[in-house]
Amino acid sequence: MRLLTKTFTIVAILIVQTAVAQSPDVALSKLQQDMRDWVNRSCPRSLGPSLWSTCIVREASAASRGKPDLSRLRPELQAWVIRSCPDSLGPSLAISCLTRENAALANAHLNISSLTKEQKQWLSNTCPLSLGPSLYISCVERESAALRGTQSVPQKPPVGTSRAPRQRSGNPSRSPSRESYEIEVAHNDEFFVINGEKFEAQTFCLGWEEGDEVIFLDGSPYGACASATLLNLRTREKCDVWCE
Repeated sequence: MRLLTKTFTIVAILIVQTAVAQSPDVALSKLQQDMRDWVNRSCPRSLGPSLWSTCIVREASAASRGKPDLSRLRPELQAWVIRSCPDSLGPSLAISCLTRENAALANAHLNISSLTKEQKQWLSNTCPLSLGPSLYISCVERESAALRGTQSVPQKPPVGTSRAPRQRSGNPSRSPSRESYEIEVAHNDEFFVINGEKFEAQTFCLGWEEGDEVIFLDGSPYGACASATLLNLRTREKCDVWCE
C-alpha cells in the first residue's frame, strides 16, 4: 500500500512539474478551440503577466483532462450537476466540481421512506437542492439520521410572534461597518453555504464549522463576485474562497 501511495505521489509531482514547465502558449496549443476559449475567458489579462501565466497553465492542464462523462446519470440529474458546476468557475474548479458531484450521485443510497410526511417536509426545508448534489446528499444523510430518533416535528410559532434574535457576543476587534454572516453549511473545510450562497475555498479553510460567523473583507455575501476573502470571527483566521 505504501509503495502504491508513493508511486501516485511521484506521478502527481511529475505532472505538476510538467505543467509548471510549460509556457502559456504551449499549454494552449494542446487544446481544442472550445477548451482554449474557455481557458482564455477564465484567465483575463487584467491579472497581470505572472498571475495570467500561472492561471493559463493551471486551467489548460485541467481542461486537457476534459469534463467527466455524465451519461450514466438520468437527464434531470445531469442538469442538476451542470447547474451546480457552471463553466464560469473556470476549467480547474468546474471539472473538479463536476467530478465530485457526479461521484456523489453515483454512490448515493438515500432512503427516507421511514420518515413521516411532516419529517420529509422538514428535511426538504433544511436541505434544499440548491446546495448541489454532494452537499445535499451529505445534508440529507445527516439530518435524516437525526430525524429517525424522533417522531415529533417542532410546531411553527403562532402568527404575530417571532423568535428572539440570537445575541452576539461583543467583539471590540470587529469592524462596526461590516455585517457578519453565519456559516449555514460547512463541508470538508472546502465548501460553505453563507447567506444562502455557495463558496469554495481556494485551498482549505481549516477548522471552519457550521454556526461560525464570518465577515467579508473582500467580495460579496450575495455571491456577486469571482472571489472573496472571509474572516472567521471564532478562529480569527482569514480564508480566500471562490464565489460560485
